[in-house]
Amino acid sequence: MKDPTATPPSPAVGGTLSVFRHRPFLLFWIGACVSNIGNWTENAAQSWAVTSQTMGSPHQGFYVELLQFADFCPVLLLALVAGVISDRVNRRTWLIILQTSAWGLGAGLAVAAFMGRATPVVVIVFTFLEGIAWALNGPVFQAVVPSLVPREKLQNAIALNSVQFNMARLCGPMLAAAIMGVAGIAGAFAFNACTFLPLLIVLLFFIPNIPRPPNARAFSLGQEIREGLQFVWTNPGTRRLSIMGLVFMFLSAPLQGLLPVFAQTVLKGGPGLFGMMLSAIGLGSILGAFALSYIPSYYPRHHLIPLAMCLFAVVGLAFSFSTAPALSLMILVGSGMAWLLSLNPSNTANQLLATDANRGRVISVMLLAQQGGTPLGHLFAGFLTHYLSPQWVLRLMLGTLLLVMPVFLLRREPGIDSMPRRHLGRLSLREAVWEAITAASHRPDSPGDVSVSSKRRERPD
Repeated sequence: MKDPTATPPSPAVGGTLSVFRHRPFLLFWIGACVSNIGNWTENAAQSWAVTSQTMGSPHQGFYVELLQFADFCPVLLLALVAGVISDRVNRRTWLIILQTSAWGLGAGLAVAAFMGRATPVVVIVFTFLEGIAWALNGPVFQAVVPSLVPREKLQNAIALNSVQFNMARLCGPMLAAAIMGVAGIAGAFAFNACTFLPLLIVLLFFIPNIPRPPNARAFSLGQEIREGLQFVWTNPGTRRLSIMGLVFMFLSAPLQGLLPVFAQTVLKGGPGLFGMMLSAIGLGSILGAFALSYIPSYYPRHHLIPLAMCLFAVVGLAFSFSTAPALSLMILVGSGMAWLLSLNPSNTANQLLATDANRGRVISVMLLAQQGGTPLGHLFAGFLTHYLSPQWVLRLMLGTLLLVMPVFLLRREPGIDSMPRRHLGRLSLREAVWEAITAASHRPDSPGDVSVSSKRRERPD
């Protein structure tokens, strides 16, 4: 994918890191990274607690997927409300309240584990309650970033947020395996509770006050939700991003949801292997984040996003056939890269298409589509485990994803990049596939670029 017209790799990476010169963002990034390491540690410990306690049960797969459903289900219920709240309140104060609430729940789960009360049902209930806090936290957490960096640095800030999230995804599960080996599941839960403190300190003392976003009109809750939904649906770019996100997250859910079952029953491993599998996905996501810097600047997101989703389906199908731990880990690194290359550009596009006044609501619709599709996918996969093996559940859902995503790849939406539509003439199927993968008509030296430039002069974006 390299091209002489592309920006050289090193300056691209250096340009991304330059956003750390903004001290509030740097401190926020560090605090969020520590907190997310704790979250991933707890997530791995929760999954293993349920998996190990249901070992030998015919309902093991269902319980494991039910846990994931409980984690993401609150997004279905609260995402749109969370977006409205984010656009109404002082975002810094609201973040402090939510982070404090999540810390209390994490500490409560640790206490229950130390008392020997962390049964599968108790873990699932705490996971659901924590999911409520995270559902409310999602839109405001993302909406606060544009207030910490200049607009021209926003894409770099979003990319670095993906890096810290996936660094946590790499480190958290490995820490969980190590801590569980020494202090048990309760120790992993206690570690998570401690990791909330750095972010809380940063929010309290180092992040400037972020007042309520300006809004000339006072709407009711229902009116503001409708306004956010209308903006997303009438904007071709945000509409396509939401549809693709929903389909992708629903059909890709079992790859992570069934990982502990794969670790135990297919690969014959324990919590150490499970932690390594989660970390492999995190490592792949970090590599994917840096790979974005090597993609030529002309290559548009409306090509990259569906292409990466197709790649994820192919890699996930390969994982379903692997019975060797080493090979499975290498495949999961690839899945993490494809995951990042699909979702990070989606999040960037949504941020850039939103306005300051409706950013929280637009992000909430995106989260509803992405994270709302996830619990439904986990629930459906859990239902399928009563009739199919984990391998065949994965093959069925990711095979469907591989059939659906080429439609979005071949019928692209330039509005994702705020671009005018190109009329390339009649293409054969082979030419259409080649264009979808290479985005050749977007190269600066492409003859098609002349017509696009004139169209922009006639109808500015």
